[in-house]
Amino acid sequence: MSRLQLVVIGVVLTITAAPACAAPPTDVADLFPPDTLAYAELHNPAELGPQLAALVKGTPLEDSIPFIHAKKGEAKTLQELKGKQELAALALLASPEMMGEFRRLGGVALGLVGYNAQGNPEIVFAVLTGESATAGLAARAFLTMSTNLRKVGEVSKVPVFQTRPPVLKYNPNGQPEIDHEKQPTEGMHEPTFAYTPGLFLIGSSKNAIGTVLKRFLGEEKTHLRGTDEFKTAAAAYRQTGLFFYINVPQFIAKTDEAGRLRGAMFDFDIYSWVKLTANHKALKSISGCVRFRDGGLSLTVNGWFDPAQKSPLMDFFAGSGVKVELLHHARKPASFAASVNLPEKNRGAALMGFLDSLAKANGALGRLPSDVVKDLEDKHKVPLTTGVLTKVKSITVISPTRQELPKGATLMPVIVLHMEDAPSATTLEEFLPKLIGELAGEKPPQPSSEMVDRVKVFTLAGTGLPWKAAVHYVRKDAVLAIGLDRKHVAAAVTPDAAASVASGDKGIIGPAGDPVALLGTLSIGDLLVSLTDEPRPEGPVRPIAPGRPLPGGGIGLPPEKLRDEEEKARKAFLAAFRELPPTVVTVRRSGDELRIELFQPKVQGGGMTPIINAGVTWFDKLVNFRDPNRNLLDFYDGPIKGRW
Repeated sequence: MSRLQLVVIGVVLTITAAPACAAPPTDVADLFPPDTLAYAELHNPAELGPQLAALVKGTPLEDSIPFIHAKKGEAKTLQELKGKQELAALALLASPEMMGEFRRLGGVALGLVGYNAQGNPEIVFAVLTGESATAGLAARAFLTMSTNLRKVGEVSKVPVFQTRPPVLKYNPNGQPEIDHEKQPTEGMHEPTFAYTPGLFLIGSSKNAIGTVLKRFLGEEKTHLRGTDEFKTAAAAYRQTGLFFYINVPQFIAKTDEAGRLRGAMFDFDIYSWVKLTANHKALKSISGCVRFRDGGLSLTVNGWFDPAQKSPLMDFFAGSGVKVELLHHARKPASFAASVNLPEKNRGAALMGFLDSLAKANGALGRLPSDVVKDLEDKHKVPLTTGVLTKVKSITVISPTRQELPKGATLMPVIVLHMEDAPSATTLEEFLPKLIGELAGEKPPQPSSEMVDRVKVFTLAGTGLPWKAAVHYVRKDAVLAIGLDRKHVAAAVTPDAAASVASGDKGIIGPAGDPVALLGTLSIGDLLVSLTDEPRPEGPVRPIAPGRPLPGGGIGLPPEKLRDEEEKARKAFLAAFRELPPTVVTVRRSGDELRIELFQPKVQGGGMTPIINAGVTWFDKLVNFRDPNRNLLDFYDGPIKGRW
């Protein structure tokens, strides 16, 4: 046997006898610690990528090269030409090549892993590059080509970077030089970056990144995917799309503690609403997903409850299945409409408990709804919680797209109460003046009446009412409708299936499964308008929006005209959402679970094309007149600025 053969055999034996190195995790959930408070993940990029790519088919983003160069040819100023760089960057994100690389990724996830000693959130965004060499190359390019990114420390010998502008000093000749005497130091809470082959991380600090990086390197063994709560949530909702999971008890406890450390409690509306209506002591976890199904887009949110704890939300949704006929009281167009059946037992208590929790969540001071009812019961010797309110079978809430209200009045929905019988509806109708008088702090008003579309509508005025408008109501048999707009109140008692929000090509259909406790529709276009539209200053004297003059005094269209073009494009973008069919809203209770689903039909197959086209046009108009040296949102002063 030759010497070369002996060497080869020795090498083979050495390799085969050496202990195998543990392969890095291939499931992105294995990178996050078991006590992660909130987690979101783009699951299964291999299947999700083609679904996302199909959305831009038939839009300018499908093939951006001719589109961008056509836009360059239309540019009238250097500023407009400069803006096409950002439009090109947007188009690049939706390009077929980018979508192809997205499919190769091993996983993409975002997690809230805790709070630091100052009460600031510790967040980590992780990308397993998987089979995408381009993703790893992009991470290397980002960390090496940025002048201001500097190494501020290490985690397990992997360098960690933060933004540090160069420190300058001047030599005896007055020439600027970079001062290297003081090495960059780690910041406590700021954007932090790290890359090791296979994993790119962006976090809020070195400590936050370290929790994920050490698990990728095999130095930490426990992980989120191994917890029982996550396993239960993943089995039901970890499907192709956006999966999310929240450890509710720990999330609320740590978030409230962080608020005390900061001296400013977390007051986000949904956070307060969930805490009080669901009872955070009863809610064990929240999970769900956003995914494409049946040609549309579905958002499912599931709450897992502890049966040993009371929950106003669970009590309220304990009724039998809702039928679509209840939604015939809601006429088109309506921004929102929903019907719910109240539970068979303890209806009054369930209703008052839910209304009280809503009032608390909205920060109401003074008397709660149950306090008002108690005062009315004592004053008029009439049982409400255990009497009249037990006769309310179902409730339909209608938010019309437009209402004719007095100036300064607060928008309120139309409430349709479906009673067990006509006598109970009559009893409640007769009690309304007493209720309005109590709310206004006045004597019960005398109702007046007016005929609206052959329906006799009654009106109760009250100068001290919180919503600053008279109340209108109509009773028809066992149905009582109450609202602030006469026409909508009158329409609510004459249900018309053909003109209702439940009508359409096939009518609204809830998902298969358990009976729905709530059934409704939502106009995404109206919702976006309500969230983004704010009145612009009018009159001869108006504040000057920042950055409107063209940089360097360049020649171009007057800034006011550019502003008008952008505003027109923004409104066209929002109007495009109104062309979508209504979103179907369902709530189901199954045992100790409460499941909410929003399903938007006709998203796939070109349904999003008009919206994407309008969005690209708006973005193009927006970047046409911004200062390239300023952040886009810092420059933009439109109504969405403060909401992003």
